[in-house]
Amino acid sequence: MQSNRRQILSFVAILMMVASAFAFTPSARAEASLDTSLEGFYNEYSFASVNGTAEYDVTFTNNGDVDFDTVSITAAFQDTSWKIENVTFSTSEESNNGTLSLPLAAGGLAQVHVSVFVGYGAKINFAQVPLTLDINTDDGPESSIVAIVCVTNWIAYESNYPSLAELNTYNKGDSYNYNLTVENIAVTFNPDNTTSPIDINDNIQLQYFSLSGWSVTCNNNSWHPFYGGQLEGMLADEVKTWEITVNLTGNVQAGEDILNFEATSTNPDDPFSMPYNQPYGLTVIPVNAAEWYGVGVSGAGMRNADVSEGSAIQTCTFDLTWNLGNIPAGWTISAIPTTSGAIGWQGSSNFDVSLTVPADALSGSSASFLMTATSSSSSIETATQTFEVVVDQHYGVSIEVDTESKNGAPGSNVEFSFNLTNTGNGEDTFDIVVEGPSMWSPMSSVSSLMIDAVSSGQFLVSVMVPTTMTANSNSGDIKITVTSSDNETTLNSTISVVASQVFDINIAYGTGSDGTVTISEDTSLQIKLNITNNGNGIDTLSLKLVNAPNWATLGADTLIVGTIPVPLVITLSPDTAAVSGRDYTFQVIATSLDGTEWTSPDLTADIEAKATDSTDVVEEVLEEEDDSPGFGVLASLLAFTFVVYGRRKD
Repeated sequence: MQSNRRQILSFVAILMMVASAFAFTPSARAEASLDTSLEGFYNEYSFASVNGTAEYDVTFTNNGDVDFDTVSITAAFQDTSWKIENVTFSTSEESNNGTLSLPLAAGGLAQVHVSVFVGYGAKINFAQVPLTLDINTDDGPESSIVAIVCVTNWIAYESNYPSLAELNTYNKGDSYNYNLTVENIAVTFNPDNTTSPIDINDNIQLQYFSLSGWSVTCNNNSWHPFYGGQLEGMLADEVKTWEITVNLTGNVQAGEDILNFEATSTNPDDPFSMPYNQPYGLTVIPVNAAEWYGVGVSGAGMRNADVSEGSAIQTCTFDLTWNLGNIPAGWTISAIPTTSGAIGWQGSSNFDVSLTVPADALSGSSASFLMTATSSSSSIETATQTFEVVVDQHYGVSIEVDTESKNGAPGSNVEFSFNLTNTGNGEDTFDIVVEGPSMWSPMSSVSSLMIDAVSSGQFLVSVMVPTTMTANSNSGDIKITVTSSDNETTLNSTISVVASQVFDINIAYGTGSDGTVTISEDTSLQIKLNITNNGNGIDTLSLKLVNAPNWATLGADTLIVGTIPVPLVITLSPDTAAVSGRDYTFQVIATSLDGTEWTSPDLTADIEAKATDSTDVVEEVLEEEDDSPGFGVLASLLAFTFVVYGRRKD
């Protein structure tokens, strides 16, 4: 019977192996893929006052071949005064605070609305507060996106937003009208959990950062000719709109450009507070300058030849000879006549001669030719005229930068390399002006450059990243304006700097601890470490133990560390295999997002020896009363037998 059973089991095992071969040999491997996008009021930014709500939409797209049973989204703030329960995730079917999970089939799309309530008492060290949204799937991709909550009482925008204003094409002297709007969004929290609009005292300014050649005017009394729109507070729910006129008044480079109006405010109730700067992009107006052309030539002249021989002469013909020796190579003269034809008394003959100047002729270069008219009736009657063309200077400039945007760590100096080309036909001196937020200290290496015709020169623009900048803070537009010596030919270039993330983690013993503990077998004890992020942005740390016994475990494999120190717990649970009386020394290694590793100070666990039962060995010494041979040996054997018997009895 046992033999038959073994044969049946072998047969079943073979069938299972065959079935496994068919079940686990797919024709194509399925892939899991999840795309995530975030859209606030303006890109990743949304705006709300204290007691207000910032709104976002997160879109999930499953573009893989695998169904997700669970796609979860969870909120996280750097500062614990910002509560994740004030973040509400909602779909058409459900709503939840702090986190939300939903299924997503392959090829499917889902949208989650995110509402962030700016609770009273939340710390607002900076007006832009990052909200990290962690996205996880079941056994699939993991990612995170960052939304920015801008805490402000107002918002400014060009009135066509979210669309751009119409792109108008300007010829010199043209003007077009646009509307700029500031809206009071401040609210107060009512006892019935509703909100109501309130008045604000903010001093708001909407200022045009000038591009040379463009002018902005407005007939409203609250618009200053130099400082732009000025508001000293706003009523509850007030919306202020300025109709402005943009006029092309000077020479600008042909093509599209952007007119930027910087929106800022200060709090008169707190004169020591930092000014609020609205993110770039909401108050911009696109413009397009049409092409136009011009050329100048000087030095042409003519004088009449006196060929009068008296009233008896009715007509005369003049032979024309030309001296073209002073026309440089590359310059071309049109066909020239050799006779004037018959001219009546006191009459004249007119004809045109053209001289073509090469496009690459340098300023100050010249050409001349000479014409001599000789009477065919009298060779002594001659007249000579010299014609001269001198090339005027025309002005032109082009500019290139190595890259328009760079990253830099707080406290670092970021340099942009510019190549400036004189596209004019003469030596020119170009003035260089750098405009941007003073906090970032933008500066040119030179204030002017002298460049030969059709040649290039280089200069640097340095930007100092403020030491207080958090990761991904943007300088906004820094404008470099280059002006030719004619004070009319200008060109603009725009650069920006983004504060890069500095990774700096410190791991220290918990309060009152030196990292050494004493523990007995079959007991449990915890050691605490404090992890502090001295960098400028949120860091996600991967944690591991090194040199540690297998009975030491971490409280977490990953930690998100913001501005607040985070405790890390190591649990020690030695078993009976742990060696009594031995010290176990080990460390924790934390790895930042950029791969930098940070090692904790040594942690030591001293295994305390356990008390054990012992048997006292009693040695009995017998007096040698008898020195007879054998009696001493016999006594020793009796004593040894007594001891052994005593141990067995115990």
